[in-house]
Amino acid sequence: MRAAYDAGARYARERKVFGKALADYQLTLAKLGLLGASLRACQEMTYHVAELMDQGKGQMEASLVKLYACRAAENLTREALQIHGGMGYSEETPVSRYFVDARVLSIFEGAEETLALKVVARELLTNAAPRQA
Repeated sequence: MRAAYDAGARYARERKVFGKALADYQLTLAKLGLLGASLRACQEMTYHVAELMDQGKGQMEASLVKLYACRAAENLTREALQIHGGMGYSEETPVSRYFVDARVLSIFEGAEETLALKVVARELLTNAAPRQA
C-alpha cells in the first residue's frame, strides 16, 4: 500500500495538467491526505493486533484488520491509478501491478466473506452480552 501511495504522490508532483503540477490542485491534495490517513490507520491497527497476538489474543481483531486493510489497499491503489490517469493502466507502470496485487489480497488467505462470516461474526455473536428483559 505504501508503494502505491508513494507512486501516486510522486506522479502528482511530476505530472503537469493545464500548466500546473497535478499535486497543486486541491482535489489531488485532499485525495492524497485521505489516502495517507487510511494508510496510517491500517499501520496502527496492525501494530495493535501484533501486540495482541504476542499476548496470545487477537484472532478476531486480526481478521477485522485484514478485512479493513484489504479494502483500504484496493481503494488506495485504485486512487493511485486514478491519479496516474491512462498512464497508470499501462502495464509498464508499477501502480498498475499494485492495483492487481491489492485486489488479490481480499481473496487469498481467506476471502472477505469467509472472514466476515466464519471468524468475525461468529466471535461477535459468541461474545455478545445477553439482552436484559
